[in-house]
Amino acid sequence: MKQTSVEGPVASRVSEGRVASPLWSDACGWEDLALLCGEENLAVGRAMLNLDRGWSARWSATWKVGKVKRAGPVEGLNAVPLTGCVPWRGFTWRQGQFHRPGLESVLSTGRQHAFESHREDQFLAMADFTGDAEEMLSQPFLLEFQGEGGWREHIPDFLLVSRRGRWLVDVRPAGRMDDDDLMKFAATSEVALALGWGYAVVTGWRPLTWRNVDLLYSRRRPMQDRLGLKPMLLQTARAAQALSQPLTFRALADSYEFPSLARPVILHLLWHRQLGVDLAAPFGDSSILRVAREAVR
Repeated sequence: MKQTSVEGPVASRVSEGRVASPLWSDACGWEDLALLCGEENLAVGRAMLNLDRGWSARWSATWKVGKVKRAGPVEGLNAVPLTGCVPWRGFTWRQGQFHRPGLESVLSTGRQHAFESHREDQFLAMADFTGDAEEMLSQPFLLEFQGEGGWREHIPDFLLVSRRGRWLVDVRPAGRMDDDDLMKFAATSEVALALGWGYAVVTGWRPLTWRNVDLLYSRRRPMQDRLGLKPMLLQTARAAQALSQPLTFRALADSYEFPSLARPVILHLLWHRQLGVDLAAPFGDSSILRVAREAVR
């Protein structure tokens, strides 16, 4: 099988108009943080597909509602309700396996969602952080499509439903895709395009973004605020912002008489996007904070 490189520009595609830095945590989406497989690589896979007239009626998707399998043409996927749908494949745990499956608790959906690798787990956390996981299904359906060699199959990693619509997402590290993978990804991309959904192959994360989000992750859980630190810290941040005064993480923590108590609360406010920080820069005492421009949660 021919191996196709996806290093370099492929792994850094972002939409036009997005500023590389600062990457404010209160205003970004998961696709702003992700490194994505580029169109030039999907074109390699697209050339191997049979996209003759009527392909969306011939290609099929099979999904599970409980233990019942249901199938239909891909052109009808918009009419499929997600309620009751379960992952296409079962997730198993056994000694000696090379991949690491598990369950990630996603605050935005209020449920646990399955993943099959550490990188898939990272995607779940990133989508949760950016508020782009109003609903989500792991391994949503089995796609059967016509490509090189006849009928082929692919199971996308995630179907993500957010306020910005539906996204199909595959997660694959950069440099680990061959032509067969690219054909499967291109087929999924064509289905998403026909349905009006988004599609992305996440190959990694922009420098420092995962490390910073992982730091905030530790303070994402609901917390009691018996000392009333949240409103006090937000008021201090708003006052500094109104005066156009840069406010660092350390300065905001030091505004309370016990900074060690304020620090975890600030991290909590950052995760819940009431405060923002530049995710493209190392996080520390000198990190500049801002009050979120809009309430995301």
